[in-house]
Amino acid sequence: MSEEKSPIVAGGSSGAASASAAPLYHDSTQTPRAKMFQVLFVAVVILMVLLSMILSFYRGIYVGANALYFMMGISLIGFVAVEIILIRFLRKEELPKEKTWFLYVIGFCIILECIFTDILVFHEVK
Repeated sequence: MSEEKSPIVAGGSSGAASASAAPLYHDSTQTPRAKMFQVLFVAVVILMVLLSMILSFYRGIYVGANALYFMMGISLIGFVAVEIILIRFLRKEELPKEKTWFLYVIGFCIILECIFTDILVFHEVK
């Protein structure tokens, strides 16, 4: 009969009062600020890639026979594919959480390539 009087949640008589006051997050290794930084970084990378691809495809159509502009846009897709594969590895825990900095390095390289692509797309050869 002692089983009927045992509390459902260990550590106190009422479950709500004994619960920890700290908020619960999906990923306990990240703070909300780190998660916000990660989301903003990914948003900047996506914005830069979309802008660079649109500009390179537009310039490739506008100039015509020069396939170099299309190739610059397509090369961005390759780097983004590598980033997506690494993110999937991180989510499936095949890549340790300590290696998250590598994703930021790859993202920074993608941003640099976007900037260089934008510069080269509108560089006029005289």
